[in-house]
Amino acid sequence: MRATPAFYFLNFHAMIKMMKKIIISIIILGFFFSTNFAWAKFPDDLPGPHLMPDSPFYFLKIWYEKVVIFFTFNLAKRAERYKTFAEKRLYEGQEMIKEGKQDLANKEKDLYKYYLNKAQSALEKAIQKAMEKKKEQVAQELQKTLEDIKNKLRESIKLW
Repeated sequence: MRATPAFYFLNFHAMIKMMKKIIISIIILGFFFSTNFAWAKFPDDLPGPHLMPDSPFYFLKIWYEKVVIFFTFNLAKRAERYKTFAEKRLYEGQEMIKEGKQDLANKEKDLYKYYLNKAQSALEKAIQKAMEKKKEQVAQELQKTLEDIKNKLRESIKLW
């Protein structure tokens, strides 16, 4: 028994939807992994999409950076990543100026300042946290020393 034309129609539309998704995914991945885009080369460069501000998919790069920062729990490393992202914005801003795209360069300058401020804030928090941890360690060491002195005093009193 042969399938009805409606059966073929449903499968055809499902195949078209699936093919559209595959093609769109390939195009997006092609933009992410394309070597035609200029990017900042830093020793501590993080992997990720290498798009310039004039790309229609640049917002994905910014989202990627926000996700990377969100999942960076160490405050010192977070500050370092903010600094790296700021350096990337500076480079991209300079490239936009070279290409004569002043409005994009100004946006990159604003992002540069934002990332530098966030880096400073994260670093200050990391320093404060380290100082508090050090204070706790010193307090514990002093408490231990105090207990040792008390024990020695008790022993010396017993001897008298």
